[in-house]
Order: sequence, then structure tokens, then C-alpha cells
Amino acid sequence: MPTDRRFCRFTRSAEEHPFGLRWDQRGGFCISAFLLLNEPGHPTSVLVGRIDPTGPWDHLEGLSPERIAAHEGGWHLPASHLLLREGPEEAAARIAREMLGGATPSLGAPQVISEVYAPRRFPEMPNHWDLSFLYRGTLSPPAPSVPGVWRELRFVDVRSAAASDFARAHEEVLARAGVPVGRP
Repeated sequence: MPTDRRFCRFTRSAEEHPFGLRWDQRGGFCISAFLLLNEPGHPTSVLVGRIDPTGPWDHLEGLSPERIAAHEGGWHLPASHLLLREGPEEAAARIAREMLGGATPSLGAPQVISEVYAPRRFPEMPNHWDLSFLYRGTLSPPAPSVPGVWRELRFVDVRSAAASDFARAHEEVLARAGVPVGRP
């Protein structure tokens, strides 16, 4: 059964993003929270996962079956669009609870980034607006096992990763946070 959650992904195409909200501006608008979790003592080792396509990603992150199929092979930060009327701190706690099996990383205050741009993967949308809350923290290995959510969840040294290894432009999120992926 599809989720009844409404995510802060505002778009003109309600059919393409069924769990978002309608907005008449070209390019769309997303409000998201990201957990950038490092292995203690290793600032370029970031916790990322490959999504389990059988998981409830409509409920976790508002992904349609088509978007799950498009992104299941790439590295993905624990992240989500905020739910309608959800605060960023609540979203970060929800992400940890649902995507990290209740692990409780210590998180600092968020870095807030607001930008309008043409996504590299969707250049036909020159006015996409993102409001992102980037929460940094540490989590001791091993990475938690969360069956039904992640096919694989582990720390990756992003200096040795390629941009093409990441899904949903999460390599761009890392670059904005000052942790650029090493290979183009």
C-alpha cells in the first residue's frame, strides 16, 4: 500500500512525484535533511548505502517505483525530504530512526544551504530550488544493519569514489558540505 505521507517536494508534475505536493513554478522546490556521518577520526569516510529496492522507499523518502529503479545502484546518504509541517530536527531524528535502525549519532547544528540551479542530471530544469539541512555527526563502525532498507550500508572514503558512484546527486550534496568526491 502506498504511503500516506506528503513530502516537501513541490513540483508541477504530481504524476511524476506522487508523494510530493503541487507547485506551479517550473523547476520544482525541495526541502530536505541529510545525515553526513563520519567514522570517528576519518572525516572523508562517510556513511552511505545502496537502497534495497524492495524496501518501503515511498514511505521513507517519497520515492516512486521508477525513481527507486533509477537510483538503487548508487551510493545514497541517509536523507529525506521533510514531511509536510515537519521541522528539520524532527526529520533528522526520523531519518536516524527509520534508515539507521534507531542508531543515535550525535549531530551538530545543521548547515543550511539554499540554492537555485540546474541539476546536472536534469539540465532542462534550470530553476530547481533546494533548501537543505546538512547534519554532521559521527557514528562508530560497524555500520548498522537495517534489513529491508539498505542492500548495503557502510563507510566509504569519498576521496576514492567517483561522482557516478552516487545516486540522487548526493555527490553534489557532499561537495556543498565541503567533502568533495575524489574522482569526477
